[in-house]
Amino acid sequence: MDNITHTIIGTLVGEVAARVAPSRRSTLPAATRRNLCVTLAAVGSNLPDSDLLYSFFGGKLNYLLHHRGHTHTVVIALLLGIAVIAMTRWWIRRRGLQASAEDYGVLAAVLLLTPLLHIAMDFTNNYGVHPFWPMDGRWFYGDSVFIIEPLFWAACAPLAFVFKTHVARFAVLLLMVAAIALCFFSGMVPQVLAVGYALLVAAMLLIGQRAPTHIALAASVSLWIGATAMFALTARTARAHIDAIAAQQFPEGTLVDRIVTPMPVNPTCWEIMLLQKEADNAVLRRAMLALWPSWVTADKCLTRSLDLAITAPLVPVTAANTEQVKWYGQISTPIARLASVAATNCEAAAALRFIRMPWLADVNGELILGDMRYDRESELGFAEVALQNAPSCPSFVPGWVEPRQDLLKQSAVDMSSARSQP
Repeated sequence: MDNITHTIIGTLVGEVAARVAPSRRSTLPAATRRNLCVTLAAVGSNLPDSDLLYSFFGGKLNYLLHHRGHTHTVVIALLLGIAVIAMTRWWIRRRGLQASAEDYGVLAAVLLLTPLLHIAMDFTNNYGVHPFWPMDGRWFYGDSVFIIEPLFWAACAPLAFVFKTHVARFAVLLLMVAAIALCFFSGMVPQVLAVGYALLVAAMLLIGQRAPTHIALAASVSLWIGATAMFALTARTARAHIDAIAAQQFPEGTLVDRIVTPMPVNPTCWEIMLLQKEADNAVLRRAMLALWPSWVTADKCLTRSLDLAITAPLVPVTAANTEQVKWYGQISTPIARLASVAATNCEAAAALRFIRMPWLADVNGELILGDMRYDRESELGFAEVALQNAPSCPSFVPGWVEPRQDLLKQSAVDMSSARSQP
């Protein structure tokens, strides 16, 4: 998720914690305790993204390897939380304040929970996380929530009346205006849903203004959790639909993976990335899926970039479009060629620690290895690497398990078997 969402949800968690946590043995002033809860929750909700301090250096390959890297693991996230707890303890003492064991327990709980909440929220989109390193270096993907989901912002609208300072209240109101503008002008939200979203924001603001604080916060948490559950449930439906369509339209293919990504505020339209093994090729296909075509058909669904020219040299999908699915091109990569490049080119091997939807092709005289998830422009994007004959090997490659080891290892076994035959 984006850092605005992490921050605003974090402050919501901090406000709730300040009110539901025990306070009978608290020795901190009530206002100070609450301010610490909210501030530390916002800090804790962004701690895993501290990898941005170093992942931007060293080029795009370093970013692919280290963003959502070590700081997005449970072990490191908890250590970062403990470090901030220690700094908070120092700050409290420096200010001459007295905090009880109960106070420190509440603050510690906030700083241990919110980094884990950050990882859990990042899990819900298609970028993925590998939270269990060093015990397990595999990636895990939720594939259910758009990377920026305005419904989460709407859930926090009551904070405009819960926050204590005018600056914080104004910031929330400004965020609500930005969210509504995003829905109306991004080109990804249908007008009818944009209008409905604006009404939802107005309703949540009204709740924040008129309802008691505990009711307003309960409404915020309910909308946040409810929106997450709605997308998670409809994602299951989307996966079931695309699996059935793939089995019917591409019976010669074996399903390797598929990604379903909803449009913001819209659980009815889902962008699809379908990866199948056909003969000795990895075939990637892109599509728009309409869950309920009687309401809106696939060709009427708004898309982020499926209709734009991209780097990968796509060819048309031979399968017919229907009211439920509209295809937006495909690319086929020989698996043996992909495995060979991974075995002989250190940049490719490193990039494949991240790439989930791989394609490999000659583009404008260069051999390009890319991830279809993030191919949205004709130029090279952040997840596309031009492979050199004399590659510059990254100095440190973390031990994340290759998302596509299922293809690469099988190809290596096949090639080894072929060499051993007389």
